[in-house]
Amino acid sequence: MQMDAAFLREPDFWSKAWKESRKLSQQRRIRRGKEAMEYWNKMAPGFGKSSPKQAQERLQKVMGILTAEGMLTPETEVLDVGCGTGRYALPLAGKVRQVVALDGAAEMCRLLKERAAKAGLQNINVLQRMWEDIDLEKEGLDNRFDLVFASMTPAVSDVETLLKLNQASRRHCCFIAWAEGSYSRLRQELLEHVLQENIPERGYYIIYVFNLLYSMGYFPTMRYLHSSGVRKQTEEEAVEGLTRFLWFYMEITPKIEDIVAKFVRERSVGGIVTEESRARLGVMTWRVDGQSKQ
Repeated sequence: MQMDAAFLREPDFWSKAWKESRKLSQQRRIRRGKEAMEYWNKMAPGFGKSSPKQAQERLQKVMGILTAEGMLTPETEVLDVGCGTGRYALPLAGKVRQVVALDGAAEMCRLLKERAAKAGLQNINVLQRMWEDIDLEKEGLDNRFDLVFASMTPAVSDVETLLKLNQASRRHCCFIAWAEGSYSRLRQELLEHVLQENIPERGYYIIYVFNLLYSMGYFPTMRYLHSSGVRKQTEEEAVEGLTRFLWFYMEITPKIEDIVAKFVRERSVGGIVTEESRARLGVMTWRVDGQSKQ
């Protein structure tokens, strides 16, 4: 039986599929956008410190991909969207002319400036801004960068914020996101325990972005990185982190605090709670200067 699958080549199909999947996975969240910045500000001091070996291996692989594709030269100008405390911005700055690092969380930006100064890097310009709020043309960021980079960031969550990556770039883009799996089974179990229902895994798999760009005439390149790690925490640290995570989904009451404390105690061994994560990441690159379009 012959089937007309022309709709699969329509950008609108993939745009809607991405939107619906993300909506399904976040339907129980009550904190989004600017309000969620409170979470990232509190996370900033410990951001990127868990599983240092895993993080370093991932960094080396991503930097290797960017280098192999000729994206990093002494003349390259980079925009890092959702830069956090500089996991990529700092090493990128050591290889290129300039990095503009953007993040909506004030504490993330403060720590990045502090780390850049400590490393003696003077070619990082930190912007504390929400990506969706920036007018690229008015702020002189339109078609300015040789590489626009965005890794594991909620700043790029829909078609509009994705296409802003293209608009800011004059040559390359790199987008890193979940390809499968969920970040932490411990958090997933707690969420389902509290809400008493199954919660879909993360709904912004990179497949939607890949197919959206392909349907628009781009030819993205995709590579996959296996991501796994183990984080050991004291009971106090685990309660604090898990309670902060639940804040995305509900008001934190004394009852909720008691539930989290009991949940942690039941999984503690010798006062230590082990949090394992396992997933696969997609590292997608594409050109916006016409050399990779139909």
